[in-house]
Amino acid sequence: MRFLVITKSKHLLPPEVSARLVDAIGSWRSKYWRSKYAGQFEQIWGFAGIQGGGGIVNVNSLDELDAIMAEFPMQATSDIETLPLVDLDSAPHRAKQAMGAMTAGGS
Repeated sequence: MRFLVITKSKHLLPPEVSARLVDAIGSWRSKYWRSKYAGQFEQIWGFAGIQGGGGIVNVNSLDELDAIMAEFPMQATSDIETLPLVDLDSAPHRAKQAMGAMTAGGS
């Protein structure tokens, strides 16, 4: 199961707090990027010019995603959006089937 995770700071934090959180994010990133959990994040990035970032997470369950995000150091100070991703090879076919079912049912 793949998810796009987007985080943006709700407000600016004092520099001394921000510095500690940046270090904590580095540790969190290393845990899921280069450790025994490697591969759960397919990509991780920061946004240019604003406090925030995102990534693509590949997990086996929603519980696994929840466990990863529960450890995100800036969860209390960030707006976090999590969007499920689907493969565009099969999604259009499912959408057409759903539209066909709605059309057939509305006659």
